[in-house]
Amino acid sequence: MATTISDLIHKHIDNIWSETDPKKRRIAISEVYSEYCRVYDPFFEDVIVGHDALMGLIDEVQAKNPGFIFTIVPESIDEHHGQVRFNWSYGPPEEPSTITGQDFIHVEDGTIISLTLFIDAPSA
Repeated sequence: MATTISDLIHKHIDNIWSETDPKKRRIAISEVYSEYCRVYDPFFEDVIVGHDALMGLIDEVQAKNPGFIFTIVPESIDEHHGQVRFNWSYGPPEEPSTITGQDFIHVEDGTIISLTLFIDAPSA
C-alpha cells in the first residue's frame, strides 16, 4: 500500500495505467484500488466496478494507443478529506500531451475507492 497521497497517485499512473505487463499491473491494482472500486469514464455509460473490469478498461485503452504513457502534470496534485484531483497527459514519448485530462479520486483507508475521469477535447 502507498504511504502518501503522492505515492498512491504515482502508483496509479506509473504502475497501473502506464504499465504494459498485465501481471505487474494486476498486482499494483490489488495494492492501490479497493476490491470493489468504481471507475466513471466518460466513454462508457456503465460504471466500471472491480479489479477485473478495471484491468479490461486499461487493456482496451492501451490496445487503442500502443506506446502511449501517462504523465502527471507537475504540481497538479491537490487533495483534502480523502478527495484528490490532478491533471495528466497521455501520448507517445515524442508527443506526450496528445491527450490531456483530469482525474478525481476518492481515497479511503489508503486505497482508491472511486476514480472519475475527465478527458479534454482535442485542441483545434
